[in-house]
Amino acid sequence: MALTHQKNKPHHNYSNVNFDAFKGTAIPSQQIKDVDFGNKNVLIIGINQMIVTHLNGIVQHASSVKVFQNRPAFIIPNSETKIANLIYHPLIRKNRRLFSQRIKSLIAMRFLDIEVQDQWLKSQLTPNLAHVKKMFLKSDKYYLALQKPNCQLITWPIIDVFSESIQTVNQENHAGDLIIFAENE
Repeated sequence: MALTHQKNKPHHNYSNVNFDAFKGTAIPSQQIKDVDFGNKNVLIIGINQMIVTHLNGIVQHASSVKVFQNRPAFIIPNSETKIANLIYHPLIRKNRRLFSQRIKSLIAMRFLDIEVQDQWLKSQLTPNLAHVKKMFLKSDKYYLALQKPNCQLITWPIIDVFSESIQTVNQENHAGDLIIFAENE
């Protein structure tokens, strides 16, 4: 299957990696809705709103899903019910009118704390509060999807791409039929 991601413009986080060797299908995240993930081994590179929105659906249909994420994003709940439950935190309730990046960051951190019980996974998903340019994404089920048995978060950097797999810096190969590139990170 042909690589549909532009080969001359690799994903900016992996500009030093040549994806031409991959013989499976590679698509930008905007094409997620057009793909049948049934029985596929999916490799997702990066994170954006499209990935966060559709990850749970991908995990439900695919054999395995591996999400390669260099920098965690701030995930806030999409539904008003979940946000309402979170704003009862004393710090947030006190400053409800000042719904700034700081408040959104607090909501995202509280949401992560509630949704993810595994401490190691939680540490890998915890964004850096000191980042000036914060990325806020909305999803009620992103953390749920990452905790399914057929989904794995990979935080090791990608160093090489082979015909049917991606290799990370820890020398582990991750087999896949399909690569999804998150764009506009």
